[in-house]
Parts: sequence; structure tokens; C-alpha cells
Amino acid sequence: MHQEADHRVPVLIVGGSLVGLSTSLFLGRLGVPHMLVERHSGTSIHPRGRGNNVRTMELYRVAGIEPAIKTAASLLADNHGILQTPTLVGDAGEWLFKHIDPGGGISKFSPTGWCLCSQNDLEPVLLEGARALGPGDLRYSHEMESFEQDGEAVTAVVRDRTTDERYTVRADYLVAADGPRSPVRQALGIGQTGPGDLFANVSVTFRSKLLGDVVGDRRFICCYLTHPDADGALLPVDNKENWVFHAPWHPERGETLEEFTEERLQRHIRRAVGVPDLDVEITGRASWRAAERVADRYAVGEHPHCLWRAALGHCDVDVRVGAEER
Repeated sequence: MHQEADHRVPVLIVGGSLVGLSTSLFLGRLGVPHMLVERHSGTSIHPRGRGNNVRTMELYRVAGIEPAIKTAASLLADNHGILQTPTLVGDAGEWLFKHIDPGGGISKFSPTGWCLCSQNDLEPVLLEGARALGPGDLRYSHEMESFEQDGEAVTAVVRDRTTDERYTVRADYLVAADGPRSPVRQALGIGQTGPGDLFANVSVTFRSKLLGDVVGDRRFICCYLTHPDADGALLPVDNKENWVFHAPWHPERGETLEEFTEERLQRHIRRAVGVPDLDVEITGRASWRAAERVADRYAVGEHPHCLWRAALGHCDVDVRVGAEER
């Protein structure tokens, strides 16, 4: 089968989100030719996965894209603390912490620092950086349907979701960057251990012209709202009109996503914030599960040129945009 493969590359990356794009970027920096296939038509459009720690930023700095990431994250550059309060009206509540690096201790050991850059802003930077380096062939709207390995390499069947055409790719290495529920990892029989699901939320994006005035000069990364009938977490997108709210979801009690109607979410946000007539325009929603799991192993295949890498995610994200998950 491999003698008739349509494409031959040293590395095939399955998945074009943060892990896959970072892999493409780092391979490109080393001049390693590769192909990346991602089933969605483009990068993420939902503001999530926003915290990038110091070590991550050090790696991106070495890859030459730290300035571009900071530019993409500039709207939230002054947001540093986590606030907990029963309402945003008045001065109630307390800061769980006001600064991620109080006193600038980390700056003594690293030339960079923690960066608040949401996934929808970070992924385009990674994509542009990976493409600028040259050796990668990044293909969106392309989905790997099957794969097999022999004693020398891996052969995968990929479908172009736009034309429905299929082609084969022969690669020395396959990198599974296809998410926390990775079909590749499951097909390889790589198990996971750990406590499992911790909690579930419905992540809501919304616009509000008045909320910025209610928040005032409190530049938080996240605000935990503790109203007994409408708790949740509020996150700024631009500190002005665009926001994210995480509402608790209890699927273990039989609660469905369909129950989170626009009217219910608007009522919940208004009650949580403490402003009954707050303008709330819902622009999107996403189910979000936090989980704690560790992969039992990170590679399958003994031959040095037949290495399967299984990327592990710690959060199970199922974002619905129209009829398509993202």
C-alpha cells in the first residue's frame, strides 16, 4: 500500500489546534518537512484556553513569535487578578490574588512571562508563524479517516471534506494532536488513568455595552460570581463589550444542553452580575468539561521510524458552532 501513497512526508500531524499548530511551528523551525490535517475549516473562533505559562512563552519566544502573541493579547495585557464576589454591583467581594507574579519574581529567571491570550487569538499567530517557516503543508478541511503501520512507517487515508476526495499519506512519524478524546489514541489502545471528569460548564459568549461600566477599573482575568441561584465565572474578552460567562452544567443530573436557552442564559447572567436590566446579547455557547487524566503511554511502535505520538489534553471541550463541533 505504501508504494502507491500519494504523498510522502517525514511527519504527519493529525489535528490543527494549539498542540498541532505548535508541533508544526517547532518542526518548521528545525526545517523538518511535514503535513498537518485538520477537519475544521479554520482556527478556533471561541475564546478559551487563554492562560499561557512562562515555559510555554519561552518556547514561543525561541520560535520567534512571542512579539506577535503579545500583540494579539494586547487587549488583556493589564488583566492580572482573580476576583470572587456575590455581585459586581458596588465594592463587594475579595481578590483571591491580584497579580500572577507578585513582585516580579519570575522576571529574575526568565526573559518572558505569563501571557493571557485566548485560543481564538493565539491559533492564528501559530498558523501564520508555521506557514512562514516553509516546510509544513497545513491543510484545513482535511480529515484523517484511517491509518496503519508496518515495519517501516505509517500510511494514512485522508479525506478532503470540501471535495470528498481521498488520498494516502506515507509518513515516518504520526503525531496525534486530535484532542482530549483523541480517536487516534483510542485506536492505538492507549488508556488513561486519573480522577476523570471534575465538573462541566456551558461557556457563553455575549455582548453587553453596559457591563464595562459595572466592572469599572477591576481588570481581572476571571471573576467568580457566587450568587446562590446564579453562580458562574465571568471572563473579559476586550474589557468593553465582549465577554464570556461559564454557567454550571450538571449532565450527571440529566440536565441537557438544550435546556440552556438564550432566555435562560440571559436571566442567569443578569442575576449573577447583579443588574436585572443588563443588556445581554448571546453570540455563542460551548459545552466545557474539566477533567484530570493522564495517558498511560505516549508512544506506540518499537521501530525507530514507526513512532506514534499521542497528545493528551486535560479538558474535554465540545464547542457547537452551528451544526459543527469545534
